[in-house]
Amino acid sequence: MANINSQKKRIRQDKKRNLRNKSIKTELKTVLKSVEDNSVENKSTAIKTLDIAFSKGIITKNFRDRNKSRISKL
Repeated sequence: MANINSQKKRIRQDKKRNLRNKSIKTELKTVLKSVEDNSVENKSTAIKTLDIAFSKGIITKNFRDRNKSRISKL
């Protein structure tokens, strides 16, 4: 266990970020799987979700661009 106050705060912040990032990642995976239905709504939702995840720093630029390209080819 950390003894320094700044370390304790960092641990609390990391837990919050981890929960938020995990929920966004699971939502992203679900949306990407649902794109296979070839629904226009799912494609736009998937692209929007990819952009949100990238803007929050959860996924990389290359991952976002690669998946956008795959979605647009469908």
